Amino acid sequence: MIEGAPGIGKTSLLAEAKRLAVSAGFQVAGARGSELESDFPFGVVRQIFEPLLARMTAEDRQRILSGTAGQAAIVLKKVVPEHSLGGDFSILHGLYWLTADICEKQPLAITVDDMHWADSDSLKFLSYLMPRLEDIPTCVVGTLRQFGEYTQSNTLDQIVTAPPSVIVYPSKLSAEASASLIISEFAKSGSPEPEDADFLAACWSATGGNPLLLKELTEALTTEHVEPTAAHIPQVYALGPRAIARRVAMWMRRLPKGCAPLARAIAVLGDGADLSHAAELAGLDRDDAMQAAKSLEHARILYTAPSDEMKPRMGFVHPLVRAAVYEEIAPADSHRAHKTAARLLRDSQAQIEKVALHLLRTLPSGDAATVTMLWSAARSALARGSPETAATYLRRALAEPPPAGDRLDLLFDLGNAMRRVDSAAAVQYLSEAHGLAGPSRQRVEIALALGDALLALRRSEEALAVWQQALARTAPEDTELLYRLNACILSIPLYEPGRPDLRQDILSRVAELRSPKPSENMGGRYLDCVIAGHDAVIGDPRAVVRAQRALHEDTPARPSDGQSSLSFGWLALISADRKEVLASLDAAVEQAHRQGSVNDLTGALTYRAMAWLYRGNLEEAAADAADAMHAVETSSPGLHRLVLGPVQAEVQIEQGALPRAQATLEWTGVPDPAPLTGLMYYVLYSRSHLLRLQGRTTEAFHAALAAGQSFSAAGGDNPAIVPWRSEAALCLHLLGRDEEARALADAELKLARYWSAPRALGRALRIAGTLSEGDADVGLLREAVTRLKGSPARLEYAKALADYGAALRRHGVRNQARTSLSDALDIAEARNAAPLVQQIQDELHAAGIRPRRHAVTGLHSLTPSEHRVYDLAVAGRTNREIAQQLFVTAKTVEAHLSNVYRKVGVTSRRQLSGLSEQTDATEEPE
Repeated sequence: MIEGAPGIGKTSLLAEAKRLAVSAGFQVAGARGSELESDFPFGVVRQIFEPLLARMTAEDRQRILSGTAGQAAIVLKKVVPEHSLGGDFSILHGLYWLTADICEKQPLAITVDDMHWADSDSLKFLSYLMPRLEDIPTCVVGTLRQFGEYTQSNTLDQIVTAPPSVIVYPSKLSAEASASLIISEFAKSGSPEPEDADFLAACWSATGGNPLLLKELTEALTTEHVEPTAAHIPQVYALGPRAIARRVAMWMRRLPKGCAPLARAIAVLGDGADLSHAAELAGLDRDDAMQAAKSLEHARILYTAPSDEMKPRMGFVHPLVRAAVYEEIAPADSHRAHKTAARLLRDSQAQIEKVALHLLRTLPSGDAATVTMLWSAARSALARGSPETAATYLRRALAEPPPAGDRLDLLFDLGNAMRRVDSAAAVQYLSEAHGLAGPSRQRVEIALALGDALLALRRSEEALAVWQQALARTAPEDTELLYRLNACILSIPLYEPGRPDLRQDILSRVAELRSPKPSENMGGRYLDCVIAGHDAVIGDPRAVVRAQRALHEDTPARPSDGQSSLSFGWLALISADRKEVLASLDAAVEQAHRQGSVNDLTGALTYRAMAWLYRGNLEEAAADAADAMHAVETSSPGLHRLVLGPVQAEVQIEQGALPRAQATLEWTGVPDPAPLTGLMYYVLYSRSHLLRLQGRTTEAFHAALAAGQSFSAAGGDNPAIVPWRSEAALCLHLLGRDEEARALADAELKLARYWSAPRALGRALRIAGTLSEGDADVGLLREAVTRLKGSPARLEYAKALADYGAALRRHGVRNQARTSLSDALDIAEARNAAPLVQQIQDELHAAGIRPRRHAVTGLHSLTPSEHRVYDLAVAGRTNREIAQQLFVTAKTVEAHLSNVYRKVGVTSRRQLSGLSEQTDATEEPE
C-alpha cells in the first residue's frame, strides 16, 4: 500500500509497479477509485475483472464462470434480476475464486489507484482477498491518501494494517531535489533558470516538497513571466498551496470559450466520460467539443481515457485538477448538471446505478421519476449483494420525497437494507413504516424486522412490545407468522433476561406452545428451535428430540430469515453431543457461501466452531472461529462476539495460548466487571477459566460465580452449556475451601446426570473425582472414562483418562496407570492440546513410567478436515474442486493431503484409492 499526500507521486510509483509486474510475467488488472463513483456497487471490482474476462476466449470465460466463480457473475452483469439468490458473502467468495481461476495459468497483479475513494463493496472484496493472497499467485498494489484525509472506513483500515500488507510512504522532495526540479522546469519553458537560493527555498517551502505542486507552481510562474528572484517570493507563497487551482483558472480564461463548459461537464460526468454526453451537457456540438477537448489536453487539464469502445472518453490528468474545476460550479448549476447527466445516461441505457450516482448529487425536488430510478438502482444493488449502497440510494429517494402512497414500501425496503448495515438506523426507518402501516400482513412483517433490529441493539423490552402487539393482530390461520412471532418472543429471555417478572411471563408461554405438533413450516421450525433452546438451557432432555425435528431438513432455511432461531436448535444438539448437528451446520455454512450474507456465515461458523471445540477438534474449531471473527470485523454484528469470542478463547486455552485467549476475550468488548444480563455468561465463564490458569484464583472464583448468576438470570442450569459450578469448585479447591468445592461439584454432577450427555457428565464426574476424599476418586474417574469412551468428546475423554491414570498411580496400580496415561497422551498429542500433553508427561515422569506409544497412523488418525479431503480425493476430485467444495484454499487442501499421505503411508492419489477402512491401535470413535 502506497500512502501519501495528493501529488506526492503515488500514481507514478503504481505505474512503475505495473511495469515491473509485466516484466516479471504477470498479467495486470488496474482500477481507480473516484469520488463520483464511490457509491457505485463493486465499481472497482468491475474495473478489475471486466477487461480480464473480455480478453478471454468464450470457452475459457464459460469454464471459469460455470464454477464457484460464477457466484460473482451477477456483479459483472449490466442488468441483474431484482430477486437474486446471491448474498453479500457468497459474492465475495465467488470473487475470490474468480481471482484464483484467472491467475491459475499466469500470475496476476491487481493495482488500485486512489483506494480511499473505492466503493465499500470492492473494499470488502479486497479485505476478503488479502489474507488469502499467500495461497494464490496474486499480488495487490494500492495507493491511498494519508490517514485522516479521507472518510474513514474500517474496511480500508483493515486492508492497510492487516498482514500481508506493507505500507510505503513516499517522502517529499528534499530542498536540493526540489531546486533541481524547479530549474529543470524553468529551462523547459525557455524562461531564465532560477539562481536565487532564497527563491528556490521559498518554492520548496510553499509546496512542502510535493512534486506535483512544484511542477504546477513552476508552470504558473513561467506562464505569468514571474522572475525567479527574491523580490517575487510573496507571489510564490500566494500561489503555492493553490497552484493547481490557479493554473486551471488561468487556462480557463485563456482557452477558447467552449473549453470551460466542456471541462465542467466532464467534471460532473466523471473520469471516462463519453465525449458526446459531455458535449450535450456543455451545450456544444460534436466538432466544437472535440476541438475544446484537444485544447484542454494541450493545457494538461484533460486526457483521452483508454477505452475498448469507438467513442472518445475523457478524464482529468489528476483528481486535484477535477476538484479545482468542480469546486467552481455553483450548487444550483451542479444540481441541474447532474440531473441532466442522469437523464442522458438513462436515455443511453446505461446501468441504473450509473444513473443513480448523479441523482445522489441533485437537490430534492419531489420528482417521482427520481424516486423510481433510485428505487430501481437500490433493488439492483441488493441483487448484487450490496445492501450498503442500496441503503444510500433509498435514503436519497426518501429525501426526494416519494409520493405519499409509496412512502411505506420505501421505508420498509430501506429499513430492511439498513438491518444489514446499521441496526440503529434500521430502527428509525422501520419504526416509521410500522406507524404508517394499517392492519395487514405487511405490518406484521415490518414488526418482525423492527423487533429484530431492536434486539440487535439490546433494546429487548421494546422488541417484545412490538412483537406482542403484532401477535395480537395476526390472523389465527396465518400459522407461519404466528410461529415466527412466538419464536421471536420466546427468544428474548435467552438473549436478554430483562426484568424477572417479564421473563416469567414469557416463559409461561413455552409450556403453552410445547405441543407434539410437527414443524409444518419454516415458522414452526423456528419455534421448535427456540423451545429446544429453552429446554437445553434448563437441562430438559426433551430439547434434543425437538431440535432434531426442527433441523432434520436436508436443506436449511434461508438463514437471514431466522438464523437466530435456528442457532438455539444447534445449541441444543451441540450440548447433547449429537453428531447430526454437524451435518446441519455444514449445510448452513455451505448455503452461506453459495447464497448467504456475512451475517449468515458468521452465525453458522460460530456454532460449528463450538461443535468442534466440544468434540475436541481444536484445529477445526480454531479455523472456523478465525474465519467468523474476520467476518465480524467486516460486518460488526455485535451479538456474535459474545458467543464467538469465548469459543475461540477456549480453543486457545486448550492449546496453551493464554495471551491470545486474553486478547480474544478483550476483543468481545465486554467490560470488567461485566453486566450480568444477556449472553455474558459465555464470556464470564471463559474469563474465569483463564484467570484460574493465570494463577488469579480469587478473581477466577468471582468470575465463575458471576457466570452462574448471569446464566441463572436466563433460566440456565445446564452444565453442558455453562459448567460454572465445576469451574468455581476448582477455584475453591485451590483456595483451600474443599468442602465448599465438593458441594458445588456434586451439584453439577446431579444436573449433568439428568441431562445425561457424555461430555458434560464426563466432565462433572472427572472434577467430582479429583476433588473427592479417600478411595471415591477412582470410582468416579472410572465412570467418567466409561461414559466418555464411546462419545465424540475426545479431548474430554483424554482428560478423564489422564486424571484416572493419575489416581491409579497414587493408589499404586502402576500398569493400569500407564495404559490410561499413554492412551490419554496419544489423544492429546493428536489434537495439539499442549497443556494436557504437558500435564500427562509430568505425571508419567513423576511416576517413573515410560508410556507405551502407539503410532498415530491409518484412516482413523485423520482429523475431520483431513478425512473430508481424503474422501473427495478418493472420489476423483482435483485439489481445486476440493477447495471449492470445502470453501478453503487450494493450498489448504495440499497441506491436508500431505498429512493424509503421511498418516496412511502412501505417496500418490492412485494409492489412496486402493485403501480400505482399517482399524489401528489408536482407533477413536467420532
